[in-house]
Amino acid sequence: MKSLRFRLFALVAGVTMLVWAGAAAWTAFSTRSEVERVLDRRLVEAARMVAALDVPPSGPVRRPGPAPYSRQLSCQIWSLDGTLVGQSAGAPNAPLGGGSAGFSERQIGEQLWRVYTLVDKARGIRVMVGDNLEVRRHLVRDLMMGLLLPAAIGLAILAIFLWLGVRGGLAPLGRITRALDARSPGTLAPLAVQPVPEELTPMVRAMDGLLARLEAARQAERDFVANAAHELQTPLAGLKTQAEVARRASNAKMRNHALERIECSVNRTSRLVRQLLDLARQEEREAEVRHQSFAFLADVVGEIEREYGTLAQNAGRPIQSCCALSNVMIEIDREALILALGNLVENALRHGDKGPVQIKCALGGDVTLSVVDFGAGVADMDLPRIRRRFERGRGDARGGTGLGLSIVEAAIAPFGGILEFQRSAQGFASVLRFPSDRVTLVRVDDD
Repeated sequence: MKSLRFRLFALVAGVTMLVWAGAAAWTAFSTRSEVERVLDRRLVEAARMVAALDVPPSGPVRRPGPAPYSRQLSCQIWSLDGTLVGQSAGAPNAPLGGGSAGFSERQIGEQLWRVYTLVDKARGIRVMVGDNLEVRRHLVRDLMMGLLLPAAIGLAILAIFLWLGVRGGLAPLGRITRALDARSPGTLAPLAVQPVPEELTPMVRAMDGLLARLEAARQAERDFVANAAHELQTPLAGLKTQAEVARRASNAKMRNHALERIECSVNRTSRLVRQLLDLARQEEREAEVRHQSFAFLADVVGEIEREYGTLAQNAGRPIQSCCALSNVMIEIDREALILALGNLVENALRHGDKGPVQIKCALGGDVTLSVVDFGAGVADMDLPRIRRRFERGRGDARGGTGLGLSIVEAAIAPFGGILEFQRSAQGFASVLRFPSDRVTLVRVDDD
C-alpha cells in the first residue's frame, strides 16, 4: 500500500466502519430484545382481554371476533377439563400451549409458536394466545432492515465524503510536490508554497533550511574551486616561465637558477595539492560520528617531532617538546589531531622567525596544546582574516597557501576543539583547546 491518500482513507474508513458496526450490532440487539418484549407483552394483553369476555366454561366451540393484531395472533379458549370453548380464525385445532400458565414454545405441525397461557380457575377456563414465530421473525427482520439499510446507505455516503476530505486534506502535499517538480536543478531558493497547514510547516521549514544549506555549500564550493584555481595558476605560471628560461639559458648559472625556481614552484604546488586533499578529507569526515576514539598526547607530540624533523632541520629551527602529560588522552581521532598539530608546526617553521618552535601542553580543566613561535607572529589586525581559506597575513613573502588554519579547524571542530591565538613576551602561540569532557586521565604504573 504505497498511496498515503489510500492509507489514510483506509485507516479512517476502517475505524469508522468498526465503530459503526459495533453501534449497529448493539442497536440491532437492543431493538430485537425490545421488540421481543413488546410482542410478549402483546400476548399477555391479548390473553387478558379475551379472558375478560363473557365466555361460558363449556358449550359449543365459538370463534370470537378478531383480537388486536389478529392477523398475527392466534387465540384458543379451553375449559379446565380440556374442552375447546372457542378459537380465533386460522388458529390450529391442537392446543397452542401446555396446561401451565405463562410463556412457552410449542411445535404444531411445521410451525413453531410462542404462546402465553392464562388460567382463570374461578371461571374454569384457560386462555392461550400465540404468535407464529415465523411471522414474528419476519416482523423483526423487516424492522432490522428498516434500521440497517439507511445506516448502510449513510455509511456509503460517509465513505465518499471521507475520500473527498482526505484528498482535500492532502492537497498541500500535492502543491509542494508540484512546486518541487517545477523547479530547475540549479534553483535552491526557499519553497514558495502558501498556504501551508500547521502540520506541514515544520517539514517545509526544514526543506527550506536544507535548500539554504545546499546553496551555501554550493557557493562555498564555487569559491573554493575559484580560489584553488587561482592559487594553482600562480605556481604553474611560474613553472612555465622558468621552464622557458631554462630552455633558452645560454649559461649553466642561469639554467641552474631557473631549475631552482622550478623546484620551488613544484614544491609549492605539491604542498597546495596536499593541503587541498587534507581539507577535503577532513570536511568529508565531519559528518562521521566516532565513539571511543582516543589519542595520547605524548604519542601525538612524538609523531609530530619525527614527521617534521627533516623540515625543522632544513629550516635551522629545532622542534622542542615541553609536554609532560604522558597520562592524558583526548577523545579525538588520532590522525585528525596529528594533522591539526602538524599544520601549526609547519606554519611556524615556514613562516616564523628564527629560533626554536616549542610544543607545550597544559591541563587545567580544559586541555591545551600550544605551538609557540618566538617571533612577532601574525599582526592583530590579520588574525580574523587568516582563518579564512586562501587568506594570508599581510607582508607574507614566503608564498603560503592560506589553507593551513582552515585544515586545523576542520580537523578539530567535530571533536569540540577550538583554535585560539595568544601573544606573550615569549612570542606568538597557536593553541588547540579541548573541553574537559573530552579528556581522560590514564593511570601509569611505575615499573
